[in-house]
Amino acid sequence: MIAARSARRALALGAALVTTGVLSLALTPTPAMAAGVTLHATVDCLNYNSFGNTSDWYPIAPAVGASPYGGGGTVPYSSMVAVPANHAWQFTRTLPSGTTTVSVSAKCSEGHTYDLTGSAGGVSIPAGTTTVTATWGCTTAPVSPGPWVTNCSVLSVSYS
Repeated sequence: MIAARSARRALALGAALVTTGVLSLALTPTPAMAAGVTLHATVDCLNYNSFGNTSDWYPIAPAVGASPYGGGGTVPYSSMVAVPANHAWQFTRTLPSGTTTVSVSAKCSEGHTYDLTGSAGGVSIPAGTTTVTATWGCTTAPVSPGPWVTNCSVLSVSYS
């Protein structure tokens, strides 16, 4: 009887230790999961239309898209640095580890009845990448019957 009770206790203790070990391994982040991907981005309007004024100016409301885990959204102006030479914005965002694609969109037109954001240029992120440095160029044009649509594409990209 004592031997049976000791055996049950030993089995229960062993099961608890195995469960604890499995949970600690499953919940411990791996180095790849712990760190994110740093995005250094520049976004520039290659043409601009503001109430009919087509002089070069800064992009409006740049936004980052990241998949499959998100981590994007509109970039606050307070976190961007202006590049006066070409009226571009630069910013840095940390994307979740495992992000495989990042894109940037913006508007390069304002003051019309409809100013829309069109396509966002996407960049594939190779496995093992910790830093993406990319420049996006955006162009705007009227689309019949009248809205202005800004499309962005990748001009350059590097990985490290």
